[in-house]
Amino acid sequence: MKNKARILILTAAMLLSAQCSSGDDPLLSALINNRMVVILKGTYASDRPLEFSQINNNTLFVDDDAPTTEVLDTAGVPAYNQLPIYLDIGEIRLSTKGYLSNLYDIDSDRDAEDFWDVVSTTRQVYCSQLYATISANDSCLDTGGLVNYVEYFNGVGALYPSRDVGPGGYTHAGVFMRSFFTGFAKLEGVIPVGRFDNNDASGADVLPLLNYDAGVDAAVKAALPPQWFPLHHITYPGQQDSMQVYNGYASLVLEIRTNIKENLMVHSFPNSVGEYFTVVGISDWRVEHTGQFDMGGNALTRARLFYPDFTGNIQVTGGTESTRHYYAVYYANECVDQTGAVICNKDQDLLPLAATPVRNGGDNVMTEILPGEYVLQCRYDEVHDGYPEKVLSETRFSMPMNTDISLACACGSSTTTGCP
Repeated sequence: MKNKARILILTAAMLLSAQCSSGDDPLLSALINNRMVVILKGTYASDRPLEFSQINNNTLFVDDDAPTTEVLDTAGVPAYNQLPIYLDIGEIRLSTKGYLSNLYDIDSDRDAEDFWDVVSTTRQVYCSQLYATISANDSCLDTGGLVNYVEYFNGVGALYPSRDVGPGGYTHAGVFMRSFFTGFAKLEGVIPVGRFDNNDASGADVLPLLNYDAGVDAAVKAALPPQWFPLHHITYPGQQDSMQVYNGYASLVLEIRTNIKENLMVHSFPNSVGEYFTVVGISDWRVEHTGQFDMGGNALTRARLFYPDFTGNIQVTGGTESTRHYYAVYYANECVDQTGAVICNKDQDLLPLAATPVRNGGDNVMTEILPGEYVLQCRYDEVHDGYPEKVLSETRFSMPMNTDISLACACGSSTTTGCP
């Protein structure tokens, strides 16, 4: 009953206060001509992610299975902040259908049309640098992709052209990735030339390698949807408040986030003639890769819808700066259904609603949090692969409407304990 009452109060406040403004926030400036905007982030941290150069001492992670099951050629591998990265995104979609569906039942274009509500079909290309010798052939330049690349990875979020959507509880979100190209690869000692956006580019499109978990049987794989088409958010029990669109004219933001920046790792696999192909993909923090062609299962996607006029910020004090510790926020009852059954593992299978790397003192803020019941975690990257998989502590707290709060949590100095 408390949850229902809170939703009714929130809805009424939105209807009565739809024209509220939050000042000079650039995100809200984009809402002048649209009720809803979409922002994409390629980071584990929702707020102030580490700079590329801060991650792993500016060195790409290397698969620790080499040389037992992988043969890596790392000669000439670039620094973490020098790796060329190109992304080609085709569509953004939402759905109110198929509660907890893994998309297995979508077998045709008609099925897809019935399942998805299209938010945007505007193709966007993000790039760390231009890649075409003729500027007219560079879609990244045409779509403002250099700026969007920076904002996709710096925590601000890249604005994605979109339309408004109708009211309802959204159970799925999808980012349909056409290509994820990283600019370092090796085959027999030579950096190969791949294709991106109909241009030659040094490196490899690793998206086909990331679509399925390592070790999945070919027959099973044939029945599974690819993991990057779309990068898929499922609204699990306990997350419903973060995926609601209400009637009215209040400004609304859809944020979709995937852990890419913090998790870049060098892997290898043998091709059809036994030559080892070295590539840069996503670290195998969750699904171990031991030399297979497939190396998926390690990119998680989290979507949330929020109304900026009704959110608040969380400041966390007590931090000791660390590039391997994070503060993370989840809803208090994520993965727990109405019967009390736990149907997923939030700590391993879901990105947090919000997260930030631990910095000294109170220099830790997570923004745009709707009212509700949450938990604050202190997390640690114990394996040292870029993902903070170890939960050191978890503390419950309440978030009021449109209010900034401060929480105390000692995190960053210990690898075994967090907040008391």
